Amino acid sequence: MNELAKNKREPLLTEDFFDEEISIGRENLTQNAYYLQHRYSEVVKPEILLFSNFSERYALLSLEYSRGQHIETIRGEFVDLVNSLEHYKHHPAAENFFFNGEQDEYMQAVTLLSVALLLHVEADVFRRLTDVIGAAGQDYVLEWLVSRRLPERPPTTTKLLFPKTYARLRDALQAPPDLQPQLLRSFLAGWYESLNTVWYNIHAHRPDAAGFTGYWCWEAAAAAYCLGLDDTELQTMRYYPKDLADYAFGRKPAPVA
Repeated sequence: MNELAKNKREPLLTEDFFDEEISIGRENLTQNAYYLQHRYSEVVKPEILLFSNFSERYALLSLEYSRGQHIETIRGEFVDLVNSLEHYKHHPAAENFFFNGEQDEYMQAVTLLSVALLLHVEADVFRRLTDVIGAAGQDYVLEWLVSRRLPERPPTTTKLLFPKTYARLRDALQAPPDLQPQLLRSFLAGWYESLNTVWYNIHAHRPDAAGFTGYWCWEAAAAAYCLGLDDTELQTMRYYPKDLADYAFGRKPAPVA
């Protein structure tokens, strides 16, 4: 843990907080697996356990990045995250929660696609993720992210489900190359303040900060990588996941201080 303690990426809260949250998440996954294996449907419905598995793995993705986990380790666990989402979405009682009108759930889809691109996940994993999200025709940003890995699926809409947050990103994606860096910086600069999510400022609003996993604009890094932009200035900005961007661009990580 010493190396991770030196390499904590999220400046808010402590190493101990992230260690405890990660431990709780893994304990919940173990409990869910036990209930599913022994078919304790009288205790918790299977679809609830399957959704819980996805939610725990989704939270762990950000928690581990915030805590300082190695990118290759996070990449290795991403397939399990996709598997858990598939298992839930294939259950007859599953809901299409990504598009329920709430920004929290929509941003889960944005995060999953962005991180998948930055991690260079295998093509079949990315395709499975795209299929299970079901983003076709829903939103320009989601379709643009999909098209970066699956060019046969170009955006079919210019609409945005959450324009207050993503209009500036759409402008950057559609702009001439010489304007893209400036517009992407503008998007990132206003990203956090534009959000209308349950987890906005959650680290300060809850005494125990439960639910806080770190604040990261994964989509800014995915856009910079996919557009091939010089992200030197972005790397100095809050909320930019610079280590994951370095991984995507193939840059060697900076030495641990």
